[in-house]
Order: sequence, then C-alpha cells, then structure tokens
Amino acid sequence: MKFPLFLLLLLFAMGQAGRAQPPGARPRIGLTLSGGGARGLAHIGLLQMLDSAGVQVDYVTGTSMGAIVGALYAAGYSGHDIDLLVCELDWGALLTNGAQLRTVTLAEKDDVSRYLIELPFVRRKLQPPSGVIESEELWLKLSELFLPYYRTKDFSCFQRGFRCVATDILSGEAVVLQRGEIVPAIRASMAIPSVFTPIYYQGHQLVDGGVVRNFPVSELKAMGAGVIIGSNVSNGAYTEASLRNALDVLLQITFFKDNADFKSQRALCDVYVDYPLKGFTTGGFADAKPITRIGLGRGQQIFPQLKRLADSLDAQYGPRAPLRPVPRLDSIYISSCEVHGLEPQNVSLVLQLMTFRPGRFYTPTQLSAAVRGAFGTRYFRRLTYTLQPLPDSTAHIVFEAVRAPLTHLQFGLHYHSLTGIGLISSISAKDWLLPFSTSQAALNLGENPRFRLKHFQYLTPSKHAFLRLLAQAEQLDVATYGAGIRKSGLYTQRYGTVSGQLMQEFTRNAAFGVGTRYEYVSFRPEIASGLQLNGRLRLITSFICYEANTWNAAIYPTAGRKVDAEAGYVYGQAPSFRVLDGPTLVETQDAARFSFRPYLRTRLNLEQFCPLSARATLLLQAQAGLNFNYRQIVVNDFVVGGLTPVLRNQLTFAGLPEAALLTSSAAAALVGYRHALAPKVYISGKANVLYHDFLTANLQLQSAQVRYGGAVTLSYRSFLGPIDASLLYSNAAERVLPYFNIGIPFGYR
Repeated sequence: MKFPLFLLLLLFAMGQAGRAQPPGARPRIGLTLSGGGARGLAHIGLLQMLDSAGVQVDYVTGTSMGAIVGALYAAGYSGHDIDLLVCELDWGALLTNGAQLRTVTLAEKDDVSRYLIELPFVRRKLQPPSGVIESEELWLKLSELFLPYYRTKDFSCFQRGFRCVATDILSGEAVVLQRGEIVPAIRASMAIPSVFTPIYYQGHQLVDGGVVRNFPVSELKAMGAGVIIGSNVSNGAYTEASLRNALDVLLQITFFKDNADFKSQRALCDVYVDYPLKGFTTGGFADAKPITRIGLGRGQQIFPQLKRLADSLDAQYGPRAPLRPVPRLDSIYISSCEVHGLEPQNVSLVLQLMTFRPGRFYTPTQLSAAVRGAFGTRYFRRLTYTLQPLPDSTAHIVFEAVRAPLTHLQFGLHYHSLTGIGLISSISAKDWLLPFSTSQAALNLGENPRFRLKHFQYLTPSKHAFLRLLAQAEQLDVATYGAGIRKSGLYTQRYGTVSGQLMQEFTRNAAFGVGTRYEYVSFRPEIASGLQLNGRLRLITSFICYEANTWNAAIYPTAGRKVDAEAGYVYGQAPSFRVLDGPTLVETQDAARFSFRPYLRTRLNLEQFCPLSARATLLLQAQAGLNFNYRQIVVNDFVVGGLTPVLRNQLTFAGLPEAALLTSSAAAALVGYRHALAPKVYISGKANVLYHDFLTANLQLQSAQVRYGGAVTLSYRSFLGPIDASLLYSNAAERVLPYFNIGIPFGYR
C-alpha cells in the first residue's frame, strides 16, 4: 500500500471512529486473526512487528488458531513471548487423544501407540473410528497460560478486549464468545467438525467458527475499532490445486459459507495482510518453525506501514502508556472442589488418582500434573478443570470428566526380516474381572503365530501396587549360523510361558517387584546342518526385577530412559533332548558334561535417549545377560543379534542377524545418533561392542571373544508405525547384511 493511500485510509478510519467515540478521541485499533490450523502460526510474525513498531492494539478477534494466538496476545503476551512458546510446544502431543507416555502408568505403557486402529465398544456395540480429537494436553496447556486471568470472566477486561467466533452446530449460526471461561471458548472456536469434538458452552453445542466466519472483522467494528488490521492465513477458498489431502477437502466442504463471507469481511480492513504459505497445510504443525519464519518475514515487509501508523497517532494524540505485563501468579489457594461427569461413588477415586486435596496452594504446573495423574490411567477420554474465584480471595475448582469406553478392539501390523508378516489383533477390557484391572487377549496371525493373555490388577485405589499375570505361546522358525555368520540350518522353536509379578511403583515411571515364571521350550531341526538339538526343556524362574520408563514417546523417543533389570534363580528343570550330528545321535541330556542343577541368572537392558538439538538425538544402550554356573547348551542361552527384540532371551546387536550367536554370558554397549531429515523421516547410525562367553565355569560353544558392529538405518514414521530399513556390518560377518522392520512387534509382555 503506497504511503498517500495509506494516510487517506487512516484519515477515513479516524473519521469513522469519531462517530462512535467522543470527538477528538484517539481511534481504537483492532486486530483480526483468521483461522487456518498450523498456517495460523504465521500470525505471530505480525504480532512481533506490531510490538516493534509501537502499534498498541486495543481489540482482538479471532477464529480457530487465530483465536488461540489472539487470546494470548489479548491477555498481554507479547509477539515474542508467543513465538518462544510455540517453539517449545510439542504439537504432536497437544493435538492427540492419548496421554503423554510419561504420564501413563507403568503397567499400561507397553500398549501405548502399539496398534494402528482402536475401536471402542459403547453400549455393547462396536463404534467405528471417529477420528475426533479431544486434545487433552491442549486444554491443560491453555489452562496454565491463562491461569493468571482465572478471575476474569469478561474477555473485554483482558489487556486488549477479545472476542472469538464459534458456530452453533444446531442452528448453523455464528456465536460470538465474549464472556465466561476463556479456555473452553478458545477450544470451541477451533473445533473443526469431525476433527475435534464439539464443545458444550453456555447452552450451545459449538464447533469451529470458520464454518460461518473464519475472518471475523465485523466483530471488531461492533467493539468500536476505528482502524482495523486483518491478518489472514487461509487465503479464502481452496483452489483445485491446493486440495491435496482429506483434511483440505473436509475444510473446503465445511467452510463453504465462510468463503462467501470472506470478501465482505476483507473489505472492512484498513490494513490487510496475507502470507505466502503455498505448500503448507492446515495440519502441518511439524512445519511450525518455517511457518513462523514466513510470518515474521511478511511482518517485516509491512513494518514501515505499521511504524507510520504508530508515529502518526502518537504525533496527533501523544504516546500511550505501555501495557502492563501479564500478571504473575505463582500459585492459587484452592479451598474447595467438585467433580462433574462421574457417578458420586467415583468422585473420591478420581481425586485420589490426582492426589488432589483442597485446602492448599497449587501452581499451574501442579494442577496439570494432578490431572495427568488421573488421565494417565486411560480411564478418561477428557479431564479438564476451571477455577471459580471466591470472595475470600481463594478459588473453587471444578473438574469436568468424560469417561473413556472400557473395552477396545485393536488391530496392528508387523513385518520383520525374521518373523515375517503378522496381523495383530487384540481385545482389552478394563474392570472386566475385578475393579481396577485391565484384561487383554492378543493374537498374531502370520507365518509365526503367537498368542498372549495378559491381566493387570491394581491392588490399591491409588494404583501404586499391581499384579501382572501373563500367559503366552508361540511357534517360530529360527535360522542357525555357522562360520562367517552364514545360515547353515533351520529349526522350529515352540515356546510357552506363564508368569506372575507383584510390582510396587515408587514413582509413576518406575517400579520394583518379585515374580515367578514357568517356561516350556522345544526345538526341532527342520534343515539339519552340523550339531542340532532336538527336544524340550521345562524350567521355573523366581526373580526380583526393576522396571523404569521415562521415554517421551513409544516410537522414536527423543528423551528419557528405559530400564529392564532382572535377577533370578532357575530351578525345577525337566530336560528331554538329543544332540544330533545329522542323523547320528551324539548325546542326550544325561551326558556327564550337562548339569541341570539350579543356577543364578541376571539380565539388564538400559536405553537412554538424549536430545542434542531439535533434530538430533543421542542414543546410549547397555545390555547384559549372565547365567552363573550354567552347564547346558542352547536351551536357555541368550541369543544375540538384530535391532528389534522379537525373540525370547534376545540381546540386540547392531551388525548381526537374530540368533547369530548363542551364549551363556554377554555384555554389550552401544552409542547411536539419529537425525531428523524431515518431519517423520530419520537417518541413524549405531556402533556397538560385545564381549561374550567370559564366564569360564559355564559350558561354552566358543571361546571368549570381542565383537564389533554397526548399522545405518533410514526410518519413516508412517500410519503403519515405524518403517526401518537398515544395513548391518560386523567383524564377525565381515559383510553388509540387510535388515527390515515395519510396525511394533508382538513382544513378550
């Protein structure tokens, strides 16, 4: 916009403002921020330039993402503050139905992100997947950010007056939200139909305001704005070329009415700003940084116009006092509470799960942690709170709970170089046998079938102690290897186990326990080569164990530690096998060199992920498996090799295929580096060292040796789960080996 034309518009706007304000009054400046999903993050660059230019905005309106950014700006957060906040947010965690892995109880972590599809049973009927997002973490984050304003129920009393727009799902009319609870109002404004759940607010069932008004400029006029700055990231209607995915098509259909409204709203703007966001989609939150950079660049382009606006107003009316900062509120004294949405008998339970007690001070992060404590049990679809100010300067908190379905049918897919393809199905039910329990039956259908029954029983309402029961059976074809790690034979392994563990949690992410496991394993040669084992073994192991998991994600974590440690006493062995050289019997379990007396067994796996930057992650791993005074071969050895745990007694090793090495004692250390090439695309390298067969009292197949190896992996996080294609190399094989994995394996827990 050229300078003379800009001044004419400004003078016209002042004249218009003079009709609604006292003569000579400084015209009020209004700012409208459109919706547009991830593209709405571009608004932040404009806010930064408004602050730099000294333009003091009086009123803010917004829809959808514009409502989130606009409400923060209206509350007093600067453009710079909001930019820093956006850079720190994990949008994948904010816009999801699930709990963060770190907040899920230890007993439930193994099933997080394991399945492609989860179908709930509601009123004894299977409910198809809705794809609807509750966004629990977004609720909590917004509640933290707006906690200093918990006493403000009139949005015009923010540092800048604020309104946002939602759509009444029954009447199809726009609803302007200007009073009440700010967090539900924002959440209602961004509830894209069939993407986010509708919000019941002040007697209306509300969805995204973009359905009828994605660019709410006229609301600024109604508030009294004389100069209007419009920031639009949606660029009006979609074009044929821009309809690239299902969400884009859905938004085009949903926002037909807004497309007609857009032109009239744009005509009301004195300063109109749009952005070169071609190639960025509404759901592309992985592109948050480049989108905000584009917004900043666009803001810098119009900075001279914004500066002239601020200077001309200050010259005519004098400078305005700076806005006060966002009120600081370290903690709130909560004197009373209530819970909505639950049966009366369950109210005390949810408060206990949250470890929440009224009559004390709470910080914003403590309130979020309390809610996550209950939400992490996966009994709730949504659990949020609002604060009501009381006359004595304390607060009354109201928790809103929506129960999750108790029964789910789950489906997954897994392919692995060793186990082949498997279709995984599972049914899980909470409180089916007893209260505070989860029962599950899972089946892997494929070349190597597996079946598992699992039951978790929490022993206290606080869910700090639990009983884990497991029964599993499988059949697996495993290759044998000779010199140079070359396949020499094939045998079929049948395995069955029944175990029970009593665990005591001392934090949400760590537990110590005791248990006993009965195992049956049989071996039958299919392709004989060299010495082969044919027979079976039954054994019992009683053990103590320690488990911890602070990973921030189940797939491709970037931070946190996972530990599985076990020390056990093996006894009650009942062997029956033959050692064959081709068809020739070499010896049986009665041979003098074998012993099946009880022995001690220990195992450790520790994996630590350390973030180096936004794209780089360091992986450290230590593994060990030791059988003390072990005078057997093969039947209860540790099997070394592979990158993914798919076998009983497996120690992974980058550079060797699964079961390439059988040993009674081994220790390994690994260091790895993973780099994100693009959202969901990674390349990683691993290098490890292995020392094995160093317990000389044991019966050994080979002498003590040190092995070196490594792997390079290209990974993609797909809707099927992780897809990993790797190349392995070790000083044992002395050649490059391929390795492939899709999805999460069936596992042993």
